[in-house]
Amino acid sequence: MKLNIYILAGIIILLSACSQKDKYDPSKTLSNKEQQQVLLSTVRYFGHLPKKGTHDNKFDSNFDEYYSKLVSDFTMEAYYQKDGLEYFLISRIAPSIKVKKVATGIKMKRDKDGAVTHYEEVFRTWKFETAEMLEKSLMLFDKMVQDEDLSPYFPQNSGIEEYIEFPDEKVFFDNIERRWKV
Repeated sequence: MKLNIYILAGIIILLSACSQKDKYDPSKTLSNKEQQQVLLSTVRYFGHLPKKGTHDNKFDSNFDEYYSKLVSDFTMEAYYQKDGLEYFLISRIAPSIKVKKVATGIKMKRDKDGAVTHYEEVFRTWKFETAEMLEKSLMLFDKMVQDEDLSPYFPQNSGIEEYIEFPDEKVFFDNIERRWKV
């Protein structure tokens, strides 16, 4: 009897993740070219700095080639627009013995010319195998879009179940400098 309940609960969670993936499927709103443009316009915030790169010079044109290549390491998993804001979820492969990915939930606003006027990385997940990353990050993304509190999923609040790596008690995202800080 208990096994059947666990199987049913697993199926419900899987179907919920699939419906969220469909609801926020970036290809329903953006062409592949538009998805790449969103990533290219923000990769200097969420991507690793190049050699000799700093937060002060990362927008210099001599790093254009580096960031153009780096963006191919990222996948747009979800996208949604609401109230003049764009929400998107990106993932990348993380160093691990098994194939694992981390996901980042981002909220941004652009002006009529496409310049980013607000950029915020709302959460970054722990590294998970792809299926678990999608399940957990899409649930978190949905809560982010609905403007729900994500603090129950912070490491200090989630118990033994892992969801969000950052922010935590020490690391936060600085919206002014548009980067994670301790």
